[in-house]
Amino acid sequence: MKSTRWIPAVAGIATLFLALLPSHAETLRVGGTQAPPTLGNPYSAVGPPASTVWAPIYDGLTVIDLDGKISPALAVSWRNTAPTTWEFKLRPGVVYHNGAAFNAQSVVDVITMLKSPEMQRFLIPSELRGVTSVKAIDPMTVQFTTAEPDAVLPKRLNIVMMIEPKAWAAMGADAYALKPIGTGPYRLTDWGKGNARIKFELDPKSWRAPKPGGPSPLIDKVEFITISETASRVQAILSGQIDIALAPGPEDIQILTDAGFTVKSQPLGVVMSLAFRTERPEAAPLKDKRVRQALNYAVNRQSMATDMLSGRAIAASQGATAGTFGYNPALKPYPYDPAKAKALLTEAGYPNGFALRVEALTNLGNSDTALYQKMAEDLGKVGVKVELRSTTFASWVRKYMTNDWGDIDAFSLTWNSAPFQDVIRPIEYFSCLKAAAFFCDPTLVPLIKQSNQTMDEAVRLKMLQDIMAKLQDSAPALILVDFPNLTALSPRVKEAPLRVAGMDFDKVVLVKK
Repeated sequence: MKSTRWIPAVAGIATLFLALLPSHAETLRVGGTQAPPTLGNPYSAVGPPASTVWAPIYDGLTVIDLDGKISPALAVSWRNTAPTTWEFKLRPGVVYHNGAAFNAQSVVDVITMLKSPEMQRFLIPSELRGVTSVKAIDPMTVQFTTAEPDAVLPKRLNIVMMIEPKAWAAMGADAYALKPIGTGPYRLTDWGKGNARIKFELDPKSWRAPKPGGPSPLIDKVEFITISETASRVQAILSGQIDIALAPGPEDIQILTDAGFTVKSQPLGVVMSLAFRTERPEAAPLKDKRVRQALNYAVNRQSMATDMLSGRAIAASQGATAGTFGYNPALKPYPYDPAKAKALLTEAGYPNGFALRVEALTNLGNSDTALYQKMAEDLGKVGVKVELRSTTFASWVRKYMTNDWGDIDAFSLTWNSAPFQDVIRPIEYFSCLKAAAFFCDPTLVPLIKQSNQTMDEAVRLKMLQDIMAKLQDSAPALILVDFPNLTALSPRVKEAPLRVAGMDFDKVVLVKK
C-alpha cells in the first residue's frame, strides 16, 4: 500500500532547502539522520548514524561484514599465541591523512590513551576493559595481553578506530574532533554550518586509493547531509538532491520502488527494547521478575512488526537477531497476553498496575517514536501508566555510562550485536559486568566469563544460546522488535556495498553520465 502521509508543505520546504545544495558529478551525496554528537571523535558511539560519518575517515584493526565474517583491515592477520595473549600483524605502508606512518607504536599509543582515566567517559574504552597491556613486538607486530582468555578480542577491536595518536595528544580531544585524522579512504574537509553538510575528499595516500596504472576512482568526494525528518529525506532522494537516503521508513518502500529507486534491506543485528533499572533502592516493582515478565506479555510486538513496520520487522524473541552468533532459534517471542500480564502483576502485588517513567531516544529511524507510543498504550491497558520522556543522544550516552538517570525507571536501549555480530556484546551490558550496571543477575556472571574464555566456537555457541534462554526468562528488558536497516539508492548509484557499521564508501560506484 502506498504511503499517504506526504504533506505538501513539508515536502516543498525540504525541496526548496535541498535545491540550494550544489550538485557535482563526482560527488556522492548521502542523506542521514544526524551528525555524531562528538563530531570526529569516534569513541562515543557504536553503529549508525555516527559510524556512517566515521566510516570514510577511520579504520579499525579488523572489520566485520554483513555475514558476520571478521576480515583484515589495518591488521592483516592475528593469532592467539597463549591463553591471554593475541598477536596482530599490521598492514605495511599505511599512513594517516597527515602523512604520519601507522605502525605498532601507533596501536600501543591509541590503546594506552583509551585506557587512561580521562577517556572512560566515552563508550568505546569500556570494550577494552579486559586488556591489561599492549606492546610493539616489532614495527609491524603488536601484542595484546588480557586479564583472562578473551575469544572475542579480534571482534572487539573492529570498533576501536585508530586515530592519529600524536595529533590527538598535541591537539586534545575537542580540537581533534573538529579536524579528525585517520587512515580511511577519505579525509574530512568541512563540517558545514551547524554540522549539516559534512564534506569528505578522497585521500590519495590511502592504502585503498587507486594506484598508478590501476582503475581510476569514480568518486572523489562524499557529502553527508543531515536531514532529520524521514519524510524530508525520502523527498530529497525522489527529487534528485541526494543519491542515498539512510533509514527511510518501511511505509516509504513502495513509493520509492514505484519511482525506480532501489531499497536495500540488510540485517542490522539490533533489537529494540526498553531496559529496566533494577539496581537502585527505588527499583520496585521492577526488581520482581514477575513484573518484568508481565510487561513483556502486555505488549503486542507482532502488531508493531506487521502493522506499524509493514511486515519488514520481526517480533523479537530475545536480544539477538537470526544469523548473529549466539542466537537461540528455540526461543519464541513472549505472546501478546494481557490477561497473563494482569495475573502476574496481581501475583506480584500490583493488581492496579503502577507508574513507569521511561526515557527514550526518538527520531533515529524506523518509526521509533510511534513504536514507543504503541508500547505505552499497550502497557496502559494492564494498568501500567507510562510517562514517556524523550532525550538527546549526547545526554543518553552520559547517563548510560554513569547509570545516572535520575527518577527514570526504564530507558530505551537496543540489544546491539552488530558491532561484533556476536550476542556477547549486549549480554555483557545487560549484566553485572557493566560498569555502573543497571541490571544484575549474579548467576549469569560465571557463564558469561566462561563463554568469553572458550576458543572452541561450537562449544561457545551452545554456551551463548543457553545464556540467551536464561536472559529471556529473567527479562531484564521489554523486548520489542528487530528490524532491518533500510537504505534507498537512486538510479545514479550502481553499487553501494553495505556493512554493519555503515557503508564502504570507497567501493560505491556511480553510473557514468
